[in-house]
Amino acid sequence: MAARKIIIICEDILHHTFLRAFLYRRGFTRKEVPPPPTNDGKGDAKSRACERFCKELIVLRRFARPGHAIIFALDADNLTIDERMRTMVEACKSHGIEPPSRNDAVFGIIPKWEIEYWLAYLRGEEVDEHGEKVPYDKYKGCESKIYPLVERLADTCQQQKELKGAPPSLIEACKVYDKFMQWKKNT
Repeated sequence: MAARKIIIICEDILHHTFLRAFLYRRGFTRKEVPPPPTNDGKGDAKSRACERFCKELIVLRRFARPGHAIIFALDADNLTIDERMRTMVEACKSHGIEPPSRNDAVFGIIPKWEIEYWLAYLRGEEVDEHGEKVPYDKYKGCESKIYPLVERLADTCQQQKELKGAPPSLIEACKVYDKFMQWKKNT
């Protein structure tokens, strides 16, 4: 089997930590999931993520190899999940790139408002994605503390258990996980 390589594209280190913790729990290795590129911290994080996504999508298509994929995570903020997904499509179009199709190994997760809502839910707090934005713990400088929460989520998704009372965007992310695992099985 060819070596796997999963490129993670996120707007911040908390997203990246979340995805890496999830993938590690599901058996991926550090070699298969490279660390994030250094970030200069200048400009809009979502714009930087969209730029990088476009570049990585070109590479993924040009050097198509079994087991290579892109996973991206962007907070929806005050947009819907579909509206945030459209920002990725629009970024591709503005760079003259065909947006991802079903044939591309591209998987996107979009937390409504921000990923901190998911972490609050995983800590056992009540979360309402449909209301106004609420401040939750940002884990600034201690992102590794989310590993036990994310590992528990990874186990729950793996066992296809229901996430009772979970934010709708997290339930949607588990569906993306199912598609990702189907892709993994077929590569």
